[in-house]
Amino acid sequence: MKKIKLLSVFRFIIILLAVINIEIIATEPQPNIISSLSKSIHLGNWQIVKDTEPKNSLPTLPDSLWQLFEPTLDDERYAEGNWLIRTNIVIEDSVCNNVIMGIFPIYFVTAYEIYWDGIKIAENGKIGINKADEKAGEFDFSLALPPDLVTTGKHTIIIRLSNYYNYSSWKWFYGDMVIGKYDSLLKKIFQLYYQAFFITGILFIPFLFNLFLYIARKRKIEHLLFSIICLIVILDSVTMLAPILIDTRTTFVYWQYYVYQAITVLFTILFPTFFIYLFSFPKKIIPVIIVTNLIIFLFFTNIANRFNIMTLTVLIISSIITIWALYKRREESLIIFIGIIAAWAAYYFNFAFAGLATTMVICTSFSIARQFARKENAEREAQLKSARLENELLKKNINPHFVLNTLTSIIAWLRKDPPSAIKLIESLAEEFRMINQISTLKQISISQEIDLCRAHLKIMSYRKGADYKMETLDIDEHDTIPPMIFHTLVENGLTHGYENKTAGTFKLQRIKNQDCIKYILSNDGEFNSEESKGSTGFGAKYIKGRLEESYSNRWKFISNRSAQGWESIIEIRNS
Repeated sequence: MKKIKLLSVFRFIIILLAVINIEIIATEPQPNIISSLSKSIHLGNWQIVKDTEPKNSLPTLPDSLWQLFEPTLDDERYAEGNWLIRTNIVIEDSVCNNVIMGIFPIYFVTAYEIYWDGIKIAENGKIGINKADEKAGEFDFSLALPPDLVTTGKHTIIIRLSNYYNYSSWKWFYGDMVIGKYDSLLKKIFQLYYQAFFITGILFIPFLFNLFLYIARKRKIEHLLFSIICLIVILDSVTMLAPILIDTRTTFVYWQYYVYQAITVLFTILFPTFFIYLFSFPKKIIPVIIVTNLIIFLFFTNIANRFNIMTLTVLIISSIITIWALYKRREESLIIFIGIIAAWAAYYFNFAFAGLATTMVICTSFSIARQFARKENAEREAQLKSARLENELLKKNINPHFVLNTLTSIIAWLRKDPPSAIKLIESLAEEFRMINQISTLKQISISQEIDLCRAHLKIMSYRKGADYKMETLDIDEHDTIPPMIFHTLVENGLTHGYENKTAGTFKLQRIKNQDCIKYILSNDGEFNSEESKGSTGFGAKYIKGRLEESYSNRWKFISNRSAQGWESIIEIRNS
């Protein structure tokens, strides 16, 4: 039932995003009107004609040859070649003499020339008639317009371009042309670069920190995932910064295209997956997240709306997981939820991907830091507790009562059967030797634990003239467990169930399930009704302490009377 509900939620996400997809596509271009009060406009209403003589001077073509340029996203008619595109701009009033207007081509490939009212005012790269003849222009190209050209009235802007370098699905007409106050537009561009530098510096610290945590602290997947998420956002910023750090051509947009596609997919998959690990939710949800994101990416997005759709996807899925964590009262879910709300706000105000991701990452970093501090405190307490358990272990097994009774038995056997007395002494020495070896360890192999149990049964058999043995079923010798937890159960079983029995069998069975391992220790002792509720004494407390030390909140211990005698179950969950 839960699985059906979860799939229904993700179907709803897909349908919702499909509707949003339609709304995003249906946008109208802005009119090309500018005044001294305008900050900037994106030029639209372009017309196009094939440039048949790209090596000659700009031809004067009749209006009848110009066609309205409204290409579709996958329009192959204009994929490569030589083209002339034009648009008209109306300057409503004279621009102040101290204000310089500028033109900023954005993501135009490969080479182009700019004409203002038929006058060539700039060129970027070398226009060619084939790939060998063409030379790509500078990526970060901009042009300050001569003040004498910026007069009141109508002006015509013509772009003569060639594009024979096609390394990706990005097409030259996906580019944009912005005109506005030159200083204001430059300032806006540099603000974006400063933001990218800031984000790179901020996220580099949690990237290294979580990577070191993954290497040094039991290789927890959540630390590795978060480190990769930080690296992805850093890569996004570095890709943006590359043109000001190194010499790049207009064809650099193809590299950006592939990088941004990969970043988008990885981020929308890894961030919700990180939350699944952070909040210890079932890992079977992860394939659902991956499939949902890939379906939306491949079938419900295009180059125009991909960022918006995938951003909505990661926000919706992350919100669902975080609300679920709040409902389950998981640690740090409230802080993560606040981060999700901040991310929604960043999306609403059209914050860039890096800013949106950084908002989520900073809140999550704060949450991880709090968890790390709590775990450090818990580990210090566990170390103190471990030291106390080691002392209690030694006290328990060098118990004066146990030693006195064993020595009394040795004296009796020396008088009656010296060879048996020697075997009893050897068994006692062997048990003490093994206890001394493992007393400071947090984990030992289960085969060592079984050997220790059998050594104790051997001693008790000599002491009481009985026949106690231990059988095992489906035991994996590679398993490790806290020391002397089964030994304690065997010792308690002998004390309470075999006072009047001279033979007994202890059976240890291992059952491995998909999400846990169970150890069942049973015996055929005789127990009275007062002991039917299980042990609550020192032995049980020792076992619970050891289990909590090794498997914090991932264990269960049940010990009760059974039809055959007594049964103790220790369950260790994977997560």
